[in-house]
Amino acid sequence: MSEDPHYSPECDLFLGIDKGFRNPNATLWIQPDRKMERVIVLFAHYQERRTPDENAKICLAIHQARGYGPLTGGWGDPSAPDMLRAYSLAFGVEIAGPRRSVDWGHEAVKQWLKTSMVTKASMGLVFSRECPRVLLIEMRDYEKHEPGKGAHHGPDALRYFYAGWSGA
Repeated sequence: MSEDPHYSPECDLFLGIDKGFRNPNATLWIQPDRKMERVIVLFAHYQERRTPDENAKICLAIHQARGYGPLTGGWGDPSAPDMLRAYSLAFGVEIAGPRRSVDWGHEAVKQWLKTSMVTKASMGLVFSRECPRVLLIEMRDYEKHEPGKGAHHGPDALRYFYAGWSGA
């Protein structure tokens, strides 16, 4: 892997994480701009059949290979304290359950996506071309998506991010 051309070392960098063992564990690297007007998903990693400790170590290796600096923090599924603990230990920062409800995060993602469409991605939620196709497929029908139904690991990770992030 090479360094990420979209990453800005001057801006905060967060993780959004959705647990999974048989279903994919999704980890998203998310970076808001300084004005808190644009949030870019820099990269997403999906992994199956790994423990939380293994996923955290794999993601730390990806983080380093992509040339990212220190992580500011992150949010993930509060029903998976073992995952939150594993990522916190691996990255050396707190990865916590979100402060707000997942429903609140779901609405926040919708609003940020709408802003992106209206502004042609100069503001709102945008996705780097470095993101895997599976994330973009999951996000395609987000407006109609019902939390907990269908392919949703990337969107869940985004909801946890928005429900935890104070800039939303």
